[in-house]
Amino acid sequence: IFCSNRKGERQIAQVTMSADAASTKAAVVGLAGAAVGAAVALAINKNGPVKVEKPAKVELDPKIAAKLEAARKEIGDGKWGPDDGATAAAWVAYQMSDNAFIFPITPSTLLSEMCDTWSAGGVQNAFEQVTKITQLQSEAGAAGSMHGALAVGGLATTFTASQGLLLMIPNMYKIAGELIPCVMHIAARAVAGQALSIFGDQNDIQAVRSTGFAILFGTNVQEALDFALVSHIATLRSRVPFVHTFDGFRTSHEIQKIQALPKEVFQTVVELLAPEIDAHRARGLNPNHPHARGTAQCDDIYFQAVEAANKYYLEVPRYVEEAFLWLEKLTGRKYGLYEYAGGKNAKYIIVIMGSGAGVVEEYIEKLGAKASDVGVLKIRLYRPWSEKHFLAALPPLAGIKAVAVCNKMKDPAAHGEPLFLDVAATFQGAKCQAKIINGRYGLSSKDFTPGMVEAIFKNLKSSKPQHPFTVGLEDDVTHLSLPYGNLNTVPYGTKQCIFWGFGSDGTVGANKNTIKIIAQNTPLYAQGYFKYDALKSGGVTISHLRFGPEPIKGSYLIDSGCDYLAIHKKEYIASFFADLLLGPLADGGTLVLNCPWTDADLERELPPPFRKLIGQKKLKVCAIDASAVAKRTGMGKLINNIMTAVFFELSGVLPTEQALALLKDAVKKTYKNKGEAIVNQNITAVEAAIAALRSVKYSADEWANLSCDMESFYAKPRSEQPEKYVTEILDKVQTMRGHELKVSQMEADGCVPLAQTRYAKRGVAETIPIVDVDKCIQCNVCSAICPHAVIRPFLLSAGELLKAPDSFVTRKATGGNAYAGLHYRIQASPNDCTGCEVCTNACPVGALSMKSRVETLQDGHGSNWDYALTVPSRGNRFDANTLKGSQFQDPLLEFSGACEGCGETPYAKLVTQMFGKRLIVANATGCSSIWGGTAGWVPYAKDKATGKGTAWGNSLFEDNAEYGLGQLMCVRQRRKQLRDRVEACLARASKAMSIALRSLLEQWLEFSEDGIISERLSDELGPLLEAEKGKAKEIGEVLRLKDMLTKPSMWMFGGDGWANDIGYGGIDHAIASGNPVKIVIMDTEVYSNTGGQSSKATPMGAVAKFAQAGRDQKKKDLGAMAMAYQHVYVASVAIGANYKQTCEAFAEAEKYDGPAILLCYAPCIEHRFFKTGLSAMSLDQKDAVECGYWPLYRFNPALQKEGKNPFLLDSKKVTGDVMKFLSRQNRYAQLVRSSPMVAEKLQSKLSEHLKERHQSLRNKAEEPGKVSQTESGATSNCEPLIIAFGSDTGVTEQVAKKFAGLCAERGIKVMRVCDLDELSEMEDLKAATAKALCVVMCATCGKGDFPQNAGLFWSALSAGSVPPKELQGMRFCTFAMGDRSYADSFCEAAKRIEARLIELGAQTVLEMGIGDDRDEDKWETGFSAWLPKFWAAIKAPEPQDDGTPKPALFELKYHEGAAVAPSQIVPPGTQLLTITENVRMTPSEYERDIRHFSLSTEGCDFPFDLGDAVAIYPENLPEDVDEALKFLELEGDRVLTVLCTSDNVSERHRRAFEQRVTVRQILTTVLDIFGRPSKSFCTDLARFASPADAKALKRLSTAAGAEEWVALVDTCPSFFDIMKKFPSAKLPLEQLLSVLPLIKPRIYSIASDDKYAPGKVEFTVVINQWKAKATGELKTGTCTKFIQRAAVGTKIPCSVICGTFQFPEDDTTPMVMVGLGTGIAPIRSFMQDKLFKKQQGIKTGPMVVFYGCRREKEELLYKEEWEMYKREGVLTELVGAFQFDKPHYPPKQIFVSDRMAEKPQLISENLLAKGGYFFMCGPAVATPSVQKALKAAVLRAGKDAPQTEAAADKWFQDFMHAGRYSEESY
Repeated sequence: IFCSNRKGERQIAQVTMSADAASTKAAVVGLAGAAVGAAVALAINKNGPVKVEKPAKVELDPKIAAKLEAARKEIGDGKWGPDDGATAAAWVAYQMSDNAFIFPITPSTLLSEMCDTWSAGGVQNAFEQVTKITQLQSEAGAAGSMHGALAVGGLATTFTASQGLLLMIPNMYKIAGELIPCVMHIAARAVAGQALSIFGDQNDIQAVRSTGFAILFGTNVQEALDFALVSHIATLRSRVPFVHTFDGFRTSHEIQKIQALPKEVFQTVVELLAPEIDAHRARGLNPNHPHARGTAQCDDIYFQAVEAANKYYLEVPRYVEEAFLWLEKLTGRKYGLYEYAGGKNAKYIIVIMGSGAGVVEEYIEKLGAKASDVGVLKIRLYRPWSEKHFLAALPPLAGIKAVAVCNKMKDPAAHGEPLFLDVAATFQGAKCQAKIINGRYGLSSKDFTPGMVEAIFKNLKSSKPQHPFTVGLEDDVTHLSLPYGNLNTVPYGTKQCIFWGFGSDGTVGANKNTIKIIAQNTPLYAQGYFKYDALKSGGVTISHLRFGPEPIKGSYLIDSGCDYLAIHKKEYIASFFADLLLGPLADGGTLVLNCPWTDADLERELPPPFRKLIGQKKLKVCAIDASAVAKRTGMGKLINNIMTAVFFELSGVLPTEQALALLKDAVKKTYKNKGEAIVNQNITAVEAAIAALRSVKYSADEWANLSCDMESFYAKPRSEQPEKYVTEILDKVQTMRGHELKVSQMEADGCVPLAQTRYAKRGVAETIPIVDVDKCIQCNVCSAICPHAVIRPFLLSAGELLKAPDSFVTRKATGGNAYAGLHYRIQASPNDCTGCEVCTNACPVGALSMKSRVETLQDGHGSNWDYALTVPSRGNRFDANTLKGSQFQDPLLEFSGACEGCGETPYAKLVTQMFGKRLIVANATGCSSIWGGTAGWVPYAKDKATGKGTAWGNSLFEDNAEYGLGQLMCVRQRRKQLRDRVEACLARASKAMSIALRSLLEQWLEFSEDGIISERLSDELGPLLEAEKGKAKEIGEVLRLKDMLTKPSMWMFGGDGWANDIGYGGIDHAIASGNPVKIVIMDTEVYSNTGGQSSKATPMGAVAKFAQAGRDQKKKDLGAMAMAYQHVYVASVAIGANYKQTCEAFAEAEKYDGPAILLCYAPCIEHRFFKTGLSAMSLDQKDAVECGYWPLYRFNPALQKEGKNPFLLDSKKVTGDVMKFLSRQNRYAQLVRSSPMVAEKLQSKLSEHLKERHQSLRNKAEEPGKVSQTESGATSNCEPLIIAFGSDTGVTEQVAKKFAGLCAERGIKVMRVCDLDELSEMEDLKAATAKALCVVMCATCGKGDFPQNAGLFWSALSAGSVPPKELQGMRFCTFAMGDRSYADSFCEAAKRIEARLIELGAQTVLEMGIGDDRDEDKWETGFSAWLPKFWAAIKAPEPQDDGTPKPALFELKYHEGAAVAPSQIVPPGTQLLTITENVRMTPSEYERDIRHFSLSTEGCDFPFDLGDAVAIYPENLPEDVDEALKFLELEGDRVLTVLCTSDNVSERHRRAFEQRVTVRQILTTVLDIFGRPSKSFCTDLARFASPADAKALKRLSTAAGAEEWVALVDTCPSFFDIMKKFPSAKLPLEQLLSVLPLIKPRIYSIASDDKYAPGKVEFTVVINQWKAKATGELKTGTCTKFIQRAAVGTKIPCSVICGTFQFPEDDTTPMVMVGLGTGIAPIRSFMQDKLFKKQQGIKTGPMVVFYGCRREKEELLYKEEWEMYKREGVLTELVGAFQFDKPHYPPKQIFVSDRMAEKPQLISENLLAKGGYFFMCGPAVATPSVQKALKAAVLRAGKDAPQTEAAADKWFQDFMHAGRYSEESY
């Protein structure tokens, strides 16, 4: 009858139409040959049904019956009490089993947890033995172990669901085939298909129906208990294994009042089953009676053997019925295999299996007499299917008109779901005329309500029933769904209650206590079910409770008739629709609000729709500020028991005094494991609750008549209109209205857009972090550690700042020239923050504080955040592989549903910031897949500018390594295919394509494996390929694969359970393969997602679920196992302990060409921290590292190739107390309270293990060839060195290692290169420096802080207990690293170290060296100046040199015949600006060429501030380059790749050669070949010269050749000039690159103000020319020569340099300025700034300018402007000093200092009386005279003025220290 061919379909149609055209028409749905989930409605001919053969009546053996009856009399009936289905079933399984083999999977985990708890507590089973609980690595492992236990005669069980059950299928076939009795207890759950769902349906059960296991299905909690026992009895009696199952969540986690089975019941059953048990054991594998099982059978006998089992299966129904009778005798409860309820002669029947049956039964009972024509048949025994019992349970078949088979699963490719097919076949065999209709409901715990039941019956009764049908949704695609409404069908007297809670407020736990109190102390029946949203801790919880005098059969959410509703979080009132919150409330019901509002406040705070519903329903409203009560009583955020006390006060279920007493008892039981203090706090809170409760008075009529529109009111306010997907889908999902979505709105394949969480704006935090911008040191730590990316650093230009809200307060960005022109702010999002406080605790300077979210919104922080997101990202300015730089990259993981304070998300977020625009993630199922991939809450995002982002996928829990490996292998294969296509394209179509396209394709072939370069090339290639695809088909083939042009960064994410247990085999295979898989293991040390079960990562002594007695094994050392392969990069990191090391590890792992594993310590809510929760997550990480609990290390196999030790121990010192660390976590403290002796033993063993491990790691780090402590070979007599560094970002560490290399070149022995913390013990420091000079190289963090790896050193050094002369005899020197923009703390850390060492008796050998991040070459400027002094101080020999050429730092790879369309080489950190003006301002005949030079900033991100300067990167002129090419015999147009082969190569070099270049480009834009030469160049040149030239060149670099050198430079002022002087020395290009410096930028003060003259930057440039003394030949500087010749339209690389000027905050403060020559440029910008402000209505103060130049006529620049400034009232006075103008009497030159002396009142009045500022801009040679004139001007200038020269000197020093004197000299 189920033919799928067309002929067959016609035959069916003819048969059914002839039978009854009106009522038995077949419903045939064809979608691609077969309807998805559809089926054929059966109708049989009119001959009527056959007579139903009733099954034989089953009767018990009288002896057994008598024993059972006697046992019941002796034992009595079980106690009534609350329980959930999982616990009930677990109790039976525990009693009836020797062993349970477990692995956590929701929702069955609770069964395993309960068994583990009983086992840990020593509870005995029915065999008077403690059941052995064994945790396996996977469900497959659990099934295999269970099979093994069964095979030797054991009574074993397991618990699982969903994919876990599917993993057990192979063993299930084996167990059933071997006819071994056992019971598997299954909480039925959805199977992951288009998406994962942890919720319940019956797909998994249907997937195992053919395994040979019998399937017994319970419909409620009582049946879960009873049927568990029935299954155990029946399996032993029948030898057929059983699946005992019930609906996941709806039954497994529903709490009902049930009658328990006393332990004695099980003992009785076991006693009666002794023959069966003995027989089972006798069949087990045993050498005393050996046999073989599990053999291989061939085709001759296999079939027969299968059929031989028939007799056993035929007997199963009888044995189950017998077991039901056993149960009846023991308890009085009767059950049937199929049980009917309803009218005796019903015409319309629903057939259903599982918890939905109770809903149908409740509906029918509510109908009462009206239910005569309807009924429900509940399926208990599903397999084996018994037609006899099924038909016998039904009303007379002749009267049945229609049957709806309701399936809680979907078979998408069949004619109908399995249960429907079973029923249809059964009715067909009985020749019943009824229509059999197929339907689906309840998938993934979709609620099944009485209203839906009514809809199904209405469908059955209709003339044309919908077949197949669905109910519970709106199907607007295939139109299968039935319309339905809400009905209240609960028994009379049932009280229904709803509690809206917050995931971490304890509401759910409190409500469970409420159920227990009521169920155990009243005759009322009770039911509780708890619904959660998609988020982790901190999400919405909705508790549905029912209490009543009659049994509560319906398992569904309360949707009407609610008597009591409490909203525990006030934010929900404005977040969720009023009808969603209040809709279920009955008229006159009680509403309780947890809020701080008075009645008057409520009028304002409650939304109009909310008030309207209150008024319409005339609700009794009460309020309590439970949060305030919780804080007062020490409960923090936990309001659970406070609100429970309120419930008992208002509900009237129990007298208040009795209820509160019982509540206090429940509190003691619930929290006893957390300590007495916690118990007392909760009791105090309960007592305070009633006093704080109040009744709310309101006008019901006024509220009911409010005019408001629900949809428009709750529409989320947004600054921009989002796409329809957001408003029509996301908004509903995120406000718990996802059930309203239609089928057409969903994607069938489960794919969803990214960036869903950014639209949620949950607003759940009570307080959010606010920054004190004056305390903030701009370290970005808060952003890095933030679990939800809600607090971020923002950088704004001055122009952007003008548009910002007034509340958007910033400070000038600090940290070097990369921040020039930018303003910094840390801003949190009030509506996305979870209030975890992690950032405030992590802030090193306490710059963050928590403030009420409501207040912050009122203060403008919501607007601040919205505006900040409009500011363009400036991440490309910074190194994403550093802590600070990474945080300027937009996080492409934001606002996830992770727990507040989650320790996992910072790592995943960091990966997106470092590699996010080319990131592919394979995510193992677990916490990270739930907060990372729940539909409607996907936190991964796309880059705003490019649309690129994280491509995220999840397969399963067990296969993520294989899934990720498969992704990697396919991408590599596809990219290989792309490479083949590119090669073919170049071979066949190169003539057809443009030069630009050809060049880029050739470069792609070379750089395709570099992620960053390939991404850039991909961006450039895309448009060209699209434009030229028509030129040749080969170009089109490349275009088809363009998505593969960028090399993706491919990572696997997962937790410790995946990595150590179920997925370890896959990980092991993936890393062993050698493929470059990158694996991030977020180690929470438990199975976090399933509730905190033990994994192999759980440390010894920790209490976890599945390890309730404390784990007695050491944590699995996954890192050591991976390192054993030797080719795997392994790092152990803890971001809060060491941000730098974490960033380095991720960067190294991604770069490493091989497999990599990163072990990331992730504190979890399951660690159960006392008091702090996860708010101190980062501090916990730090403590874990300091006490040795979590080591930091990196194992980099790439170092082995360099002959170095690959293992780097980054946490070398253990300083913390591990026991103190453990005591702060309840997972350890719990064991101390419950089993102190065991705890002491295990924790002592753990402590000892940690010490041994740390020593082992230290030994490993100290193996020969190591980097951390290198001894270089010594050939000189110099004192050996120890180089100790303090580095926060890694730069100082690099300097230290470079310095060690330079020492090695001179034969100086370097004993050790280490971080300062390695010398934190005084004895270690003294021993290390006893025979070695200590070189301290230390950076300063923020405002004077020590780097992370120098903090311990300083603590030890600065301790008051250190004797005064403790370090006498120690010799040292210091090189400090800092940023002078931190004026008050510049190099503070190094200065304090040096001062303290001297104080303790150490002797410094030379003045401190300083590397300033603000210098032209950053730290290298100061380092280069310090080095010669250091060599002199230690009398170091010259570098060892045999005169032969040194190895080049570069390797050249030429590409003959290659195309090149050279793109301009742009130094890192620069922008290409276009010349718009280049005008000479002095007369052409005048001796000095001074120019007005203007560059356009339009379309460029080129912000600058007043007083900043610009570095201009010039090019060598074409004719000069041509000359050099000819001399060097180089071909300028040859194309080459330059490979950097040394670490001692600058970043600018590396970035310059991330593309193919020509030789001409190198000489034009890279090498400073025409720059001023150095003596060292002569030495290098000599290596390639003739003997005579070599001798002369070497002499030039010695003291004897000093005069010759001066003379030579006069006539040969460039490197090239010297090369021409010694033509025998021709350096090859790779050596030129090695010895010649890069073209240096020239720095020019900005002469314009960006506000006054937007879109451009202007300069005043003098062309630098001089005459050679010997020849008189005119020479011109490289940069000014370039500028002099540069044409308008030329693009020049430029970068902003931070200015040194300090300006008054008040614009009315006077400014006295001295501008000398082109030093007038910045003063012009000051004038423009004041003029702009004046034009904006801002009052400005006096501006006095002393302008000095050679001649007024020729060099008084911008004369018209000065006059205009004076007219506009900006310029107070311009005083000119024209040096050579005549007449002067007596004849002399006039300087600015002279004019200052002539007009001292202009200075004294503005500086002394009015508190003005002074600015000096010009040649440094003039500084002394200007300062002298300044002091003279204020001397005796009034009573408050200095009266003596000494006083004037002091005044000037104070003036400078106050920041009122600024100087820019050159």
